[in-house]
Amino acid sequence: MLMLLQLVDVVEKVIVRLSRLVVMASGIALTLVTTGNVIARYTLSGGGFSFAQELPMLIFPWFILAGIVLAAHVGGHMAVEWLYDKLGQRLRIAAFVLSSAVSASAFLVLSYQAMVVAEIAGLEHSPVLQLPNSVGYYSLAVGAFLVAIVTVSVAVRVLRFGWEQRTKVGAEEMPL
Repeated sequence: MLMLLQLVDVVEKVIVRLSRLVVMASGIALTLVTTGNVIARYTLSGGGFSFAQELPMLIFPWFILAGIVLAAHVGGHMAVEWLYDKLGQRLRIAAFVLSSAVSASAFLVLSYQAMVVAEIAGLEHSPVLQLPNSVGYYSLAVGAFLVAIVTVSVAVRVLRFGWEQRTKVGAEEMPL
């Protein structure tokens, strides 16, 4: 059992680090592309970069979904905290594990359905960059899958070590 918990922790840490990297990299890319295009609109005779309209649509879903994964990791995604405070220790853990299982299952279904839609959307391509329109759907599929994994990992930790081991979001600012 200890080996499983160590594996869960390692996987969780990798997912969180990857998500933080995606948030930072995509946020910087979005800022640079948008700023560069605004500058180009006013300085170039062509009125900006044609690809700059498509790139944010391709990058933004990755930015948002990585943030959702981070929020799910700290319990800030669709959290219902007041209910847990009304329950005793054993019932609180049971309710948390049950809600985590339902949430993880829903995100796994969402991930699968996003993959199905991505295959269909991949037949169309963006006008300028000629990239498949499936990029956003794949980001949804990957993000939903990772949310399911971090949700299960937190539930396993709570089930094994108790309520105090649950990651939780605070009202203060949460750094990346």
